[in-house]
Amino acid sequence: MARKIQKSTPQTTGPAPLLPCTALYIRVSTDKQADEGYSLDAQESRLRSFCDAQGWEVCPGHVYVDAGLSGKSTERPAFQKMLQAAQDKRIVRVVAIKLDRMARNTREFLATVDQLDKFDCALVLLKESFDTSTPHGRFALTMFAAIAELESSQITERVMSGKREKAAQGGDNGRCCPLGYIFTDGRYSVEESAAQTVRSIFTDFTTGQSLTDIARRLTAQDAPTARGGKWYPATVRYILTNGFYAGIAQYEQTETVALHPAIIDAGTYSAAVARLEKM
Repeated sequence: MARKIQKSTPQTTGPAPLLPCTALYIRVSTDKQADEGYSLDAQESRLRSFCDAQGWEVCPGHVYVDAGLSGKSTERPAFQKMLQAAQDKRIVRVVAIKLDRMARNTREFLATVDQLDKFDCALVLLKESFDTSTPHGRFALTMFAAIAELESSQITERVMSGKREKAAQGGDNGRCCPLGYIFTDGRYSVEESAAQTVRSIFTDFTTGQSLTDIARRLTAQDAPTARGGKWYPATVRYILTNGFYAGIAQYEQTETVALHPAIIDAGTYSAAVARLEKM
């Protein structure tokens, strides 16, 4: 009896599985950084040595280099390509020399980490001994978040302190140019036609007219507002409470003599405010 020969079934093969590729991110923005040992070649050599020691394969095409670009924005060509590779699951980790190669501040750094985390891609920083795939690295993230919050608070305080100081010195803190003034070359000057409108508002109000009556009169006269809108009682009230017209610089609880010319005298302004407080 002839021996029955069983034909083998051809094996179907799909695409080769993706390698767990490691990406390198390298950036240098100034000659000074190159002199300090952070040149492009120096960074790549150090990063490759580190990856070799960890047994991580740096796959061809996954060395991302932004040369001569500032870290002030994450809109860097190679940086964006690296993020796309992470999103496409072509890399499992990104290795860089230190934090400032990735982002300019802690908040941007945390945003980058969060983005990579969504793509299941770890971030490793040599100088900070930081690896988001480890428990220690994840714990360090909470510390970075705390630092970011502190930085934000300090920046806000510096800005507010600067505005208070500027107001105390009679300076301007940035505003829509008030009706009756022109702002050119960092200085306010009186625009006489509109200034007459401001004076008439204070005169009419301090002699007994209502906010509504003044607004109606100005609307009937087609008198322009500072922003080109319509006249309302609230618009009139805003002008009456603005010490700027009396040559006073105001910011929060700070009030002092300003550097710009006044349109009305301090007595008229005080009288208007006093009447408003009784309404």
